[in-house]
Amino acid sequence: AVLFGALMVSSTGTFVSCKDYDDDIDRIDNTLNDLKSQIAALQTEVANGNWVTSVTPTEGGFTVVFKDGNTYTIVNGKDGEKGDKGEDGKGTEVAVKDGYWYIDGEKTDYLAVTSEDLKEVKVPYISEEDGYWYFYNDKGEAEKSPYKAIGAAYAVNAGGVFTLYMPDANGVMQTIKLPTAASLISGINILDGNTKPTTQDQALSIKYWVHSNASADWAGPRGKIAAKSILYSAKAGDADICFNLDPSNVDATEMSFALINSQDGVAPLELVSPADYKELITRRSATYNNGIFTTGIGEGSKIFTYSNDESDFTSQLLKTSGNVIFALTPNVDGANVRSPYQIKVNTTKNPSATLTHIIITGVDNNANSYDWSSSLSTSGGLATIKVGVEAPVTAKEPYNLYDLYMTVTDAAKDKFGLLIDNEKRTIIATKSPDDLTDATFDLTVKVMDNAGQQYSKVVTVTVNRTMGESAYDKQEKPLTKLTDTFAVPAEPLFTSLAGKANDWKESVDLSKTKFELLQKNSAGDLVAATEGNSSFYGILDVANTVAPNGQANGHVAFLTSDNKIATPATLANIRFSFNIPTVAVNAPVKIGKEYYIRLTFKSKETSSVVLNTITVPFELSKPELNSILVKESGVFVDGNNLAHAYMNAVDAKWATGGISSTSRYYIDRAFTNMYENLKKVGDYSFDIVTNDDPSKPSSYYAVTNTVVKTAIVQPDYAVRSYVELKNVDDNGDGIKDGYKRDLNVKFTGHYLAVQDDSYKYGETYQFRVMSPILEGEAMAANNVVEVSATGKTKIYREDIWAKTYNNDVKYDIFKNTNKWSRDDIRNVKFATGNVNVFQMVIDTPTDQVITGGKVTTDSYIEVEGVSENTAKLKVAITDIWGYTLNSSVDIKTTLNTLIPQHYYKLNFLST
Repeated sequence: AVLFGALMVSSTGTFVSCKDYDDDIDRIDNTLNDLKSQIAALQTEVANGNWVTSVTPTEGGFTVVFKDGNTYTIVNGKDGEKGDKGEDGKGTEVAVKDGYWYIDGEKTDYLAVTSEDLKEVKVPYISEEDGYWYFYNDKGEAEKSPYKAIGAAYAVNAGGVFTLYMPDANGVMQTIKLPTAASLISGINILDGNTKPTTQDQALSIKYWVHSNASADWAGPRGKIAAKSILYSAKAGDADICFNLDPSNVDATEMSFALINSQDGVAPLELVSPADYKELITRRSATYNNGIFTTGIGEGSKIFTYSNDESDFTSQLLKTSGNVIFALTPNVDGANVRSPYQIKVNTTKNPSATLTHIIITGVDNNANSYDWSSSLSTSGGLATIKVGVEAPVTAKEPYNLYDLYMTVTDAAKDKFGLLIDNEKRTIIATKSPDDLTDATFDLTVKVMDNAGQQYSKVVTVTVNRTMGESAYDKQEKPLTKLTDTFAVPAEPLFTSLAGKANDWKESVDLSKTKFELLQKNSAGDLVAATEGNSSFYGILDVANTVAPNGQANGHVAFLTSDNKIATPATLANIRFSFNIPTVAVNAPVKIGKEYYIRLTFKSKETSSVVLNTITVPFELSKPELNSILVKESGVFVDGNNLAHAYMNAVDAKWATGGISSTSRYYIDRAFTNMYENLKKVGDYSFDIVTNDDPSKPSSYYAVTNTVVKTAIVQPDYAVRSYVELKNVDDNGDGIKDGYKRDLNVKFTGHYLAVQDDSYKYGETYQFRVMSPILEGEAMAANNVVEVSATGKTKIYREDIWAKTYNNDVKYDIFKNTNKWSRDDIRNVKFATGNVNVFQMVIDTPTDQVITGGKVTTDSYIEVEGVSENTAKLKVAITDIWGYTLNSSVDIKTTLNTLIPQHYYKLNFLST
């Protein structure tokens, strides 16, 4: 349990005015309110499932950090006074060690007493009366210590729970409990090597070496191996524990774990920090969650110091009856959760600890990360490191390695700016050599294995010059054709050379430049792209050919400012060319994915010498589908993907020149310049798909297809796609059941005909196929036609007409030059709605009488009144698709409203 006495600032008394006194009261009230609000904020975090990762003292209180990064500084509301310790302003730290309480690192005489019922440490406290720490004696009674706390605020971490004690402005102690990740664990499940729950014992296999005497002098950072030491380690995978936690949202990587036996004894083994299990899970069990972690002994050797003999170590792991069985538990004082007892430790004493090779992770000749291995049993060795890149150094058998350190000459240190970190086991060159040739230095690597054997190895290290490394901004490239390009200026390349641009121009051979297409893997590292490599080859040279392999499926060109092939001295632009393959098997560069082009420039004298690199990220894009299928606003009237698909009379005779009665809607009527825009898209199709009723999908009512033109009729397209209603009339109303139904039609296509999903378009539209005639109605002038109730009356086009679905489109339903006014009208017929009011004399509009090229008698129908009343005049307009609009207008029969149609002969006589 660790307690922190918070730093408090002492108060000093002063004389104040009444106003100042009022302000002081307000300040105290505000402080009280602030403390309450601070505590409330912490309680909200806890209520939301958050937990604490650290609590540290700060002036007047504590800084609390939660696992999601939220940080709060909570300050007490009452000033304390400085204590006997901590005059430097630091809080008093109280901790348990070796069963005793320590204050500021000094051991006290006070035992860490535990309560018998809970087996928890009885936490000391600060008396509100005198401000001193009170500890519990072995009788469980609180005793005053000589240690005066700084202020009265303190924090206790016991059993994985932080408890904050904060006095408010009135001196009343406020408390809040803040859980850590460890305190939230309700269960630990041991898994087998296949990440499945298991009831079988899981064995950890370790090696250990006994050192009864001190080893020979050793200058490495760990020092010589002390007498009475045991070194232990494990080979990768030999001592791993796979487990998961309940609840599954607790992150085990934020805490440490230990092995504990049935007598609460902790195994003398240090476990490494848990790591996420990153392999693919091939099977899931319902008995555990998927937050899987691994811990274990780790490959690096660890030290156990014994007092008597090695049995101090082995007796905790092995008994005469067999292995001790351990459980896994959080390494937190007071933690009371542990896994089932399923872990045993197998040991091998004093095995071979031979080290065979030194591994230096540097760069290869193409500037890629590479492990250079050099045998310890032979002399010499070569490795290459890159300027500015840290190179780790280790042994091939890290599980046998006790310690390692490196040395170089002072001359090499100065020449290359070498920085050696023997604690981290890394070396880095910070300076390039002054000339343009690679330089080397001797690196002496000394190692000691776990058995105490020492080795020495001299490795010749080449400093691979990096005159500069330039990363360009991401290039967003809208792809317009299969053979497309984008270019970047050379200026960032020269800027990265830090004043060595002229040296670079003198040294580089552009034709040797290495071209790589890369992408980031899941760890964020640049690796070779899994697609698109076949699209990029070589360098465009002065002869306008591609070197080195002559395949021009894509290349890089070094250009002058006027886009001619450049020399290093005239280089102004770098152009990258694509030739995207359309066949999916060739793995084209994908749309919408970030790639990186890395150019590695090499010396004209020695092709293995890397001068520098540039990295250009880019991403290809294709036009949005709505810029290709541009919806006609008059068709998609609701702004969604529903097309009000009114059939067109011109389309009815498009394919053959003759009138077709098929209920067909040509899809290009719904989109502006559709076929012109679709020239960018290959192998597209419109396919009828399932709608909301699976038993009768859209395909039950309609089909989609294409038709090839055989007659020259506008619009002048060779092939047109359409939606066509099937002859399905299940309800027998004479109208196809697909009529006016929202039919789902899916568009699919590939941009530039590239057969790759990233180039694919897919969108579903709904087409409501309708007749413009059937969706209209008949209309009468002034809403009624007046006729004589006692005679015959002719009715003309100015008396009755019709409109389509669009109120603004009126059309004649009488003959015009002995034809119907619209090509989509097949016939018009009238009928009386009440024979007792009027009867039809002529029910079909007559042909016009044309004399001398002029209309002498217009088209009309004729009715005869029977009685004075109002009745409906029925109008049936049949269209070319076979749909009949049954509409009506009002006929009013009246007396003496019309001049009787009688003729009189007038004789004018002269006198």
